[in-house]
Amino acid sequence: MHEVAGWIAAVPTLIGFGLALGLSPALYGATADILARNQNVRARMTWLLTGLASGATALALVLHGVNPANLVDHVRQRGDAVVENRDVDLVVGVLLLILACAMVLWVRVAPTLPRRPERAPDQSSPPAALFVLGFTSAVIGLTTLPIMYLTGRLVESVSTDPVVRVCAYLVFLVALLGPFILLAWLWSRFPVATRKVTAAYERMLGWDTRWVAFGVMMVGGVALVGFATLPQR
Repeated sequence: MHEVAGWIAAVPTLIGFGLALGLSPALYGATADILARNQNVRARMTWLLTGLASGATALALVLHGVNPANLVDHVRQRGDAVVENRDVDLVVGVLLLILACAMVLWVRVAPTLPRRPERAPDQSSPPAALFVLGFTSAVIGLTTLPIMYLTGRLVESVSTDPVVRVCAYLVFLVALLGPFILLAWLWSRFPVATRKVTAAYERMLGWDTRWVAFGVMMVGGVALVGFATLPQR
C-alpha cells in the first residue's frame, strides 16, 4: 500500500521533470529542422532522442549519491556576479555594436550572398552530431543538475525493488521523449502539410538574414550600453 501511494505521488512529478528537462530551444530547433527537411526523419530523430535519453541517464548515474546543491549555488553566485558587473555589460554592448557595424559593411560589400551548391545528403553516414546535441542538451545547463538530482532521489524513494525503480525511471523517459515523438508522428500523418512546410522551409534557408542579425545586435548593444550607464541597477 505504501508503494502504491508512492507511485501515485511520484508519477505526476516524474512526468513534470521529464517535460521540464526536454524544454530546450536547441532540441526543438533540431527537431523542426529534421522534420522540415524531411530526409531520413526516423533515423535522425532516433539519433537525437537516443542522445537525449543517454545524456539524462548518464547524468542521473553521476549524481547518484551526490548532492549538487553546493555546486549549483556556486555557479549561481558566479552568474550573479557577472550580471551585476557594469563593465561586462559595457564590453558586451560595445562588441555587439561593432559587430552590427561590421554586418552593415558586409552587406554593402556583398549585397547578395553567394549561393552554396546544394549537396545530396549522405544517407549512409550516421548523423552522430544529433546524438551529441541530444546528449549535451541533457547534461549541460543549470537546470539539468537539479532536475536529474531530484529525479534520481524520487526514483529511489518509490521503492527498494530495482525493477520498480527502473519502471519509475521509464515514466520519466517517456515524458522526456514523448513530445518529440508526438511531433514526428503528427508530422507523418499530414503529408500534404508536410510538403508545404518543407517547401517553405527550403525557401527560408535562402533568405538573407544579415539585416535581421544587424537589428538584433544593434538593439542588444544599445540596451546593454544604456543599462551599464544607469546610475542605479
